[in-house]
Amino acid sequence: MSESKKLIPKRRFKGFEGASHWNIIQLGDIADIIGGGTPSTNIKAFWNGNIDWYSPTEIGEQIYLNNSEKKITQLGLEKSSAKILPIGSILYTSRAGIGNTAILAKEGCTNQGFQSIVPDKNKLNSYFIYSRSKELKKYGEINGAGSTFTEISGKQLAKMPITLPNLKEQTQIGEFFKKLDNLINTQQKKLEKAKTLKSAYLREMFPNEGELKPRLRFTGFNISWKEKKLEEITKTTIGEFVIKTKQNPNSPYPVYNGGISYTGFYDEFNNEANKIVISARGANAGFINIVRNRYWAGNSCYSINIINNTLLSIDYLFYSLKRNQHFFTQNQQAANIPSVSKKEVETFTVLLTNITEQTKIGNFFKLLDDKIALEQKKLDKLKNIKQAYLNEMFV
Repeated sequence: MSESKKLIPKRRFKGFEGASHWNIIQLGDIADIIGGGTPSTNIKAFWNGNIDWYSPTEIGEQIYLNNSEKKITQLGLEKSSAKILPIGSILYTSRAGIGNTAILAKEGCTNQGFQSIVPDKNKLNSYFIYSRSKELKKYGEINGAGSTFTEISGKQLAKMPITLPNLKEQTQIGEFFKKLDNLINTQQKKLEKAKTLKSAYLREMFPNEGELKPRLRFTGFNISWKEKKLEEITKTTIGEFVIKTKQNPNSPYPVYNGGISYTGFYDEFNNEANKIVISARGANAGFINIVRNRYWAGNSCYSINIINNTLLSIDYLFYSLKRNQHFFTQNQQAANIPSVSKKEVETFTVLLTNITEQTKIGNFFKLLDDKIALEQKKLDKLKNIKQAYLNEMFV
């Protein structure tokens, strides 16, 4: 296969299908690599100005940045190695969390933990290179050096080979991924809104500590709730260990063994569907989940069995316990391996209302969880679509 064929992406926009192949160019030939600096913290005149000054901890999921946590003055800029970066610059962390990126939406500067990419506007589109953040990060991780911590120099980053089409095609690709990222960002906000709504209702629809009535209730309910220990209304059992060699990904029943999710599949089950499980030991000790299908509980998994289904709703109990999960995760027994004792589970106090109100509450939160799951599914789909396009639209 010729070199030119190797440098043609699988998918191109209309009008570029027969265009020339992409070229390999060093990043430093199409962009300036600019480091940063920190003014003396002992001189007040250098700080609290109006110039944005970023540190690596501010670079996360946000694509655009326009307001730093700390700001410096013009004097602070002049008396340090920090340099003003124009709008469209790609902030690139060069140490400790190497290769994290963001785009400047407003000019600013950085501390010395960056080697920022300032595109030559006649050669490189900002969003095109930002869309290749995974490549940038991987290059930094591979080529970084240092005995105390890994760091990539501006000189080394400038040597990074980049495959590049002409600026017109770059711009179309950049705009395409910008729209896709906007869709992902909008969907992420919908997911966070659904999660925030659920958290708010969990606070309002269960009584606060020391109280017997919630602040928010369905119409027609006003009775005080009653305190019950779990051992009065449920039976707690510990599972049985099953070795990995007996587990099979094609078996029908998931194995829960002390983690956040199942760890494998088994031919047999030792618990019926709709049981609450609590991780007994390990890094996730105290984590609470509900299993909707038959399953095998391992020896690091407590299963909560309701004694009388006419008096207690499984969904209500799950959300009541989940709301108090911190009690189990923060009060783990001190040992080499974190753990929660069976006694701690059995003596935990929950508040109960009548079965009718319980059912309404349980159904309400289950609907919220279904909404969250739907929004998460939509987000995952968009991210998968983006990754597929990244694989096909770049060489």
